[in-house]
Amino acid sequence: MLWTATNLYIQIVAGFIGAHLVAAVVRDHAFGFWGHSAAGLIASALGGYFLQSYAATVVMGNGALNELRPADNFFLQAATGATLGGMGMLAIGMLMHRPKSD
Repeated sequence: MLWTATNLYIQIVAGFIGAHLVAAVVRDHAFGFWGHSAAGLIASALGGYFLQSYAATVVMGNGALNELRPADNFFLQAATGATLGGMGMLAIGMLMHRPKSD
């Protein structure tokens, strides 16, 4: 699969959404709308730039590459972006809200 800007945009938008979904679930590590937005956008943009072709690699049982339909590709890119955005937001939130040592 070739690298495309469309897949990068899909991952960036999904990362924005994923960061806010994780922030809604894990309120202990929340740090504001703009912080969640920035963390999700940056994490998914980096992942979309470097991991885009790996996200859409689907192999069959015999080891041959499976050709993806456009809907499959969209789902894989969106799921990867949302996951990366959520993980980035949670990692930054954990670093910001770590317990103070005595």
